[in-house]
Amino acid sequence: MITRNRIKFSEKQAALIWQQAVGTELTSTEDEQVNVIYPGRINGDNGPDFRDAVVVNKSHLTKGDVEVHVRSSDWYTHKHHADAEYNNVIFHVVMWHDCNSATLLQSGRAVPVLCLAKALHHQAYLLPHQLPCFRILDHMDRQTLGELLSTAGEERFKQKAKHFQAQLKQEEAGQVLLRGIMRALGYAKNTKPFEELADRMPLNSLESREGLALKQALLLGTAGLLPSQRWQGQFARGKEVRQLERIWQSAGQEVKTMKESDWNLSHIYPNNSPVRRIIAQSYLLERYCDRSLLAGILQVVKDTRLSNGHSVLENGLTVDSDGYWRDHFDFDVRSGTNISALLGHSKAGEIAVNVILPFAFSWGELAEEAKLTDNAIDLYRNYPRLAENCITRHMAKQLCLRELSDFTACHQQGLIHIFRNYCCEGLCSECPLVR
Repeated sequence: MITRNRIKFSEKQAALIWQQAVGTELTSTEDEQVNVIYPGRINGDNGPDFRDAVVVNKSHLTKGDVEVHVRSSDWYTHKHHADAEYNNVIFHVVMWHDCNSATLLQSGRAVPVLCLAKALHHQAYLLPHQLPCFRILDHMDRQTLGELLSTAGEERFKQKAKHFQAQLKQEEAGQVLLRGIMRALGYAKNTKPFEELADRMPLNSLESREGLALKQALLLGTAGLLPSQRWQGQFARGKEVRQLERIWQSAGQEVKTMKESDWNLSHIYPNNSPVRRIIAQSYLLERYCDRSLLAGILQVVKDTRLSNGHSVLENGLTVDSDGYWRDHFDFDVRSGTNISALLGHSKAGEIAVNVILPFAFSWGELAEEAKLTDNAIDLYRNYPRLAENCITRHMAKQLCLRELSDFTACHQQGLIHIFRNYCCEGLCSECPLVR
């Protein structure tokens, strides 16, 4: 008889079993029948082990996060019950259930426990169930896969453009563009506060102010990220910082500010800090101040030729480190060497593909500027591959794709589109890759 005490088991093995349980009906410790539609993607950051899982229980589709442990008591040992990062967990998957109490989230909600040893009778590692897209190139040639991903990538592009068009019918175009760029600067952890900052300090207000330092002071002060706002009235060293504080004291008195606690300042790369990204945004505003951010960006897209399009777009968005920020990650947080750009080519490429080109496409359609619309979609279709992110890496692993050198940004966007619209929705049977 197999018993827990005779088996040495790791959390990694339990996670692998959970991934292999696709298509399997499991029974939770609450006697609830659960069918695993999609196990989710491995989370390489803080928080639950799997994001975007999809299960069916009581005929209802449930989507959310999954945390995996060897023992159910590990939930409390690891203090997940006190961490709001785990409030979107829908199932606590364990190998052995050794805890008498329920799995409680920080929000107070209880979530079901799935005990793999009980539900699968120790045979989970033998399960033949796999996602239908597993080893995709066993079912189609690479050219066909590329065509399907290109189509999916264009669908994602047009979804973004449609979203921009809806906003353009309600707001000034420049403000829509600013919010899109600001959201992209926030990465996953600070998208909402960056959007909030764009709304509190709108483009027309920023462009009516002359000078780089004034724009920086207004943005940082409105964000609540100046040293005097974060350090109980204390000021940072450096004449540049003192200048920002003086400008804010005289120009920002009537602005409704955010708080430092609105921002996620931990567990991010120092060079990606919100402070540095806000400084980068100020440089972009100053760069296009003669014509306006809107007119300047649209003109770049309209005039860019296909042959070197990605380089021109990225050069229009990159911001080199300068002055105080050449060797500072944050106020009084100094590096021993010069730091990379405030906004480098990699991030500029992401903004071009995800914001600038779909925005220009949507604006061109509304303004009936065919050249702008055509140029935007052509540049997108031919944009070189961007840096991989957690979703494209996950999808490449899910499809067993080892070589991605021939992929374009459109192919990568296609992978994200498939993940968001089919994997995360439990719609494997409707996925264009397996239909």
